[in-house]
Amino acid sequence: MKNTNQKRRIILKGTLAAGAVGTAMGTGVAYTHLAARPAWPKEAFNASTVKEALLKLTGSNKVIPDPGNIQIKAPTVAENGMAHITIQSLLADTESITVFIPNNAFPLVAHFKLNQKVTNAITTRIKIENSGEIIAIVSASNKLYSTTKKIRTTVAKQQE
Repeated sequence: MKNTNQKRRIILKGTLAAGAVGTAMGTGVAYTHLAARPAWPKEAFNASTVKEALLKLTGSNKVIPDPGNIQIKAPTVAENGMAHITIQSLLADTESITVFIPNNAFPLVAHFKLNQKVTNAITTRIKIENSGEIIAIVSASNKLYSTTKKIRTTVAKQQE
């Protein structure tokens, strides 16, 4: 009986030790993966104008008005300043889609880098501080294209 208990303890200790080593290795891999990610463009998101944010994000602020290849699907009224939007690019070689709201304190709302294996569309929920425009800027073939859509906001009245 004593021999069986000793074997059981050895097996349990070995299993626990292997689990601890595996966890430590997995944690190291996770931190290495996080460190390998590109840096968040903090300066671009903290910019106070669209031109400044675009320059910090892409290195250029020269934008070509889109002739109809970018579509913004959004409600005409954003209830309580919130809206679901979809932006689709029909441009070949779309590299990224960026969303700006000039009337927000920080106009850069979202930036999506795309690869060729996914569709050239994004859907997201945005917060709009004041009525105005949504600007979608698409990077394709090393050029920037833009289109806009007007949206109005409503603010819920707080109950006293």
